Amino acid sequence: MSSRMLHLITVGTSIVRNAAKYSDTYSILEKHGERLRNWAVAHPDSYWDKDAGEHARVSSDVFRDVLAFVTSDPRRASAELNSLFGFIESLSQKGIGNVVHDVVLYPTDTGVSVFCARIIYEYLRGEGLRSQVITDHSIGDVEVNTVPFFGKEFWRGLLNLILEISKYVVGDKVHDRILANLTAGFKPEVSFLLLISSILGIDTAYYIHESMKQIIEIPIIELQLTPTMEKLLEKILETKNEKLSEDIARITDRLGLSINGTPIPEARKIAEILLKLGRSRYTSPRCQ
Repeated sequence: MSSRMLHLITVGTSIVRNAAKYSDTYSILEKHGERLRNWAVAHPDSYWDKDAGEHARVSSDVFRDVLAFVTSDPRRASAELNSLFGFIESLSQKGIGNVVHDVVLYPTDTGVSVFCARIIYEYLRGEGLRSQVITDHSIGDVEVNTVPFFGKEFWRGLLNLILEISKYVVGDKVHDRILANLTAGFKPEVSFLLLISSILGIDTAYYIHESMKQIIEIPIIELQLTPTMEKLLEKILETKNEKLSEDIARITDRLGLSINGTPIPEARKIAEILLKLGRSRYTSPRCQ
């Protein structure tokens, strides 16, 4: 009987940076060299960042050529694919097989990251694992899920990432394991995601170690919401448009859930999700 794993993958800009780096040595990329170099250093919402977002489509010449570059050597071109394939390879080496791997890609809310995510999406849907010496494993469903404000506003983007991930993990009965691939993306956001992975329902996190160049699996430490935190989240749920009490606001302002005591637009939804996750984590089929 086959098993199914879900990989939640944060997406950075390694594909564009590597394409820019090798644009002089890959003939197919030469004509795009200047554009790729501008994309590689583009700030969010800048002209070049928006330009990259506009080319995040198969009908674009630069998209097709970068996809061909990735196809020629996916593990060198993409940090995300390198870690995904490395993890699957490690399973195979352990004798674990007959696994279908579903993938959800989470680019930042920037044109360059979305471009990279769409490249990975097209590669996985087209090539899957054919280029890898990995048997008895396959790529299943692949999705791209751009997270509003992720990579632009720290707390708002992070909270939206939690909301988006929760859509896949709450009540999940399809996957035997849910994994977070944390190789790419902004380090502060990725570090926080690792911290709360237990509450989110993620079983294992993994990444490619920068110096060792090998897959590192990080076991998730089981965490539960404290009674104090539960009460705080319940207070947020009870609040409509009014400000939170001063003692509550001191904590929620620090957590980024409110500004001067006024809950941010996402706060009530975040509170609802965290309470639901925290109370159901240890009753899920995968935790028993």
